Amino acid sequence: MDLSQYLEMFIDETKEHLQNLNDQVLVLEAEPDNIDTVNEIFRAAHSLKGMAGTMGFKRMQRLTHDMENVFSEIRNGKMGVTPDLVDVVFKCLDAIEEYLDCIINTSDEGENDNEDIIKTLNACLDGESAPAAPAAAPAEAAPAKEEVEATPAEATASDDKRKFLHIDIADFEKNAISEAKAKNLNVYGVTVYIDENCILKAARAFLVFKGVEAVGEIIKSVPGVQDIEDERFDFDFSMLIISEKNIDEIKKIIADVSEIKEVIIENYEIPSDVEVVSSVQEKKEKKQDKEDSKKKASPAKTNAKPVANRSVRVDIEKLDVLMNLVSELIIAKNGLVSASSSTLDENKASMQSFNEQIEYLERVTTNLHESVMKVRMVPIESVVSRFPRMIRDLSKKLGKEMELIMTGEETELDRTVIDEIGDPLMHMLRNSADHGLESTIDRLKLGKPQCGTIQLNAYQDGNNVTIEVIDDGAGIDVEKVKRSAIEKGHITEEQAEQLSDKEAIDLLFRPAFSTAEKISDVSGRGVGLDVVKNKIEGLGGDVEVSTKLGEGTKFTVRLPLTLAIIQALMVEVRDEKYAIPLNSIVTIEDIPVSDIKYVQQKEVINLRGTVIPIVRLDEILDCEPREEEPENLVVVIVKKGDKQTGLVIDNLLGQQEIVIKPLGKYINIHKIISGATILGDGGVALIIDSNSLV
Repeated sequence: MDLSQYLEMFIDETKEHLQNLNDQVLVLEAEPDNIDTVNEIFRAAHSLKGMAGTMGFKRMQRLTHDMENVFSEIRNGKMGVTPDLVDVVFKCLDAIEEYLDCIINTSDEGENDNEDIIKTLNACLDGESAPAAPAAAPAEAAPAKEEVEATPAEATASDDKRKFLHIDIADFEKNAISEAKAKNLNVYGVTVYIDENCILKAARAFLVFKGVEAVGEIIKSVPGVQDIEDERFDFDFSMLIISEKNIDEIKKIIADVSEIKEVIIENYEIPSDVEVVSSVQEKKEKKQDKEDSKKKASPAKTNAKPVANRSVRVDIEKLDVLMNLVSELIIAKNGLVSASSSTLDENKASMQSFNEQIEYLERVTTNLHESVMKVRMVPIESVVSRFPRMIRDLSKKLGKEMELIMTGEETELDRTVIDEIGDPLMHMLRNSADHGLESTIDRLKLGKPQCGTIQLNAYQDGNNVTIEVIDDGAGIDVEKVKRSAIEKGHITEEQAEQLSDKEAIDLLFRPAFSTAEKISDVSGRGVGLDVVKNKIEGLGGDVEVSTKLGEGTKFTVRLPLTLAIIQALMVEVRDEKYAIPLNSIVTIEDIPVSDIKYVQQKEVINLRGTVIPIVRLDEILDCEPREEEPENLVVVIVKKGDKQTGLVIDNLLGQQEIVIKPLGKYINIHKIISGATILGDGGVALIIDSNSLV
């Protein structure tokens, strides 16, 4: 059987299970007695084992099987959760992730058997299974056993395997049974036990259902059909069946399905004490409802499986095709606008209908654009969910107590931005953990809480998304930064004296710059903040740092919501048209030439008490000089963070929705141009990167 067609689905689902396992094990480390979390980890490990076995990845299957065994012992109350065990489980997850990386790159899991991890897992099983081992309190262990009361091992040891006797039946089901008996049909109660080593138990159950439905009617199953399909059951299930066939025929049909361990079947009579059974069942259901509500309230369920049919995976390439079609539609709209303005004076009567069509087209394209944008938008949670595990590992590696607090994970960003933002955020968090937070001893000496705090906040701000990384550490020592910059030859001592604190902090974003006194595998090699800056500015965003010595540091990243279609101000410099993104524009001013002053031989203007440097676009773009200088200049004030710059242009053309087209790798152009757009008349306008100009 060719399984390659399922490989992409396997990779996606394995990533989800891995992330869920990382989250749940973090919860378990903080709450070792949380039986709901133990059950969730057991189920995720079991699912991973089944998926890996189905795809033929035996090494991954073996590792997840051993991990599943450990959590089976924990949920049965025979083992306790210890810090050493949590460390081993995290090593297991790292090994599974290594297998997954190999599968992504080569479609094969590789040759690493991870024998050392498997031996450690089995040692945990042998060492912790003794009676003296730490275990959950009996009161807490009992629910775990009740939840797994239907496992084959326990069922075999039980005197009563006929679980169908305890099925709670409703009035209409009683009527169906009575009518069947009146028609001389057989009514059977069946309990099916699946082999505990079975990988695809839901598939086996499906084959049983299919076989039985061919010769009769299933009027009730416990668990329900949906739970069985989703593998939300242990290794047995019960049914009530109406059929013309005799017991032996039904039993043979079920037993013929492979990996069926045992079938218990007999004639079914409605119990006389059904009310009592119903009462007991009702109590059990109430108890289960209570446990379910606890699970919903528990942080262990933050990454719960979404409701079926509420979400769908879409190939990003298909979305890009759709986006390109929308782009062409907007270009067509711009063409109509251009045509209407050129013929308006020629025939005003016929133009009224034409204008109405343009307005309609504009509404449609705007709505279509918004819809496609929503499809492309992805919660930032998909990126930041891996960071709590990273901070936990850094805490152990650096010997510092620290916690990560995240807010705004539901904030959405364009998929293109999401794919690129993970590494910059990781660098900033590692920087906060290593450089920002002091050691535990130093924090206690300073009267700070023993545990350092790193915050990751995300929120939407207009057409941008702002992400903040804040720590309550030592802050940035500006003088130390200056000394390091002088030693590395970035600046001279004279330049260092003239630098403001903000300019000194900006030195941290230079390539190969680091203030770390020793190189470690966490930091110190000078690779990090320059990557952060380049990546974020490449996405059309900006990053800035604010700090207070002894109190902490805040990195603020601002990113555009989307990269495909933007609102822009169309301007003219000589005979060429250019676009300036609207989200970077503060204001547009008409400035007399006489108001221009010079600071350090550079042109500036004093705008309502703020000194703003100006850039003449005609000089930057190497245009022909004007024959005579006008008395007034049109200046577009743009911002990057808290910095402002005035761009001198010739004419304003107005606001327009434009489609960003990349220039392609064959055009080697200065970074002040971020792309191009096609205008309504078919011409091309370059898009000015105002961040670079600032």
